[in-house]
Amino acid sequence: MTQRVVLVPIRDFDGMTRLASTLSPQARRELALRLADHLVACCADAGLEVAVVTGHDDVRSWAREHDILLIDDACAGLDAACGSAVESVEGAPWMVVHADLPLASAAALRAAADIEGTVLVPSMDGGTNIIAHTGRFPFSFGEGSFHRHLARNPRATVVPSSALSIEIDTPEHWHALAESGLAPSLTPG
Repeated sequence: MTQRVVLVPIRDFDGMTRLASTLSPQARRELALRLADHLVACCADAGLEVAVVTGHDDVRSWAREHDILLIDDACAGLDAACGSAVESVEGAPWMVVHADLPLASAAALRAAADIEGTVLVPSMDGGTNIIAHTGRFPFSFGEGSFHRHLARNPRATVVPSSALSIEIDTPEHWHALAESGLAPSLTPG
């Protein structure tokens, strides 16, 4: 099997707005950068090629500083960004991985990448943190996306993984992660 290209959609580093009640804009920005750095390092340790999907100059600069392949995003939403990214890899196997996975590891990413066929990794709250496939895919991100993705791809391999299912999207996620002590470099002591 040809190695999968990891497609990482990053709208910008000033987002994570659902954490606004918990973290300042600067703290959210720093967290977004640390999470992106963490994911890219895990991919590198796993020997996976990474391409960042973005339409934001700040993210483009960060990607260039890290020698990461860039795929332009017309800023038409996550589904459209991922669809365009898939088209840009021209039939190569790919894996969309969200950048907000604080417990991601090289081993977990490599294991997901090595599964043939369609792979879905659900988030802890019913979303989809990772999709791996070859060719076009009917992306449908948003609340409850895992069940929509699975319904559209009933033969997909579902990979429940604590390392890849835990994300930081909400204040509840942030507090749970901070209290767990599992990611001390990302959360206060």
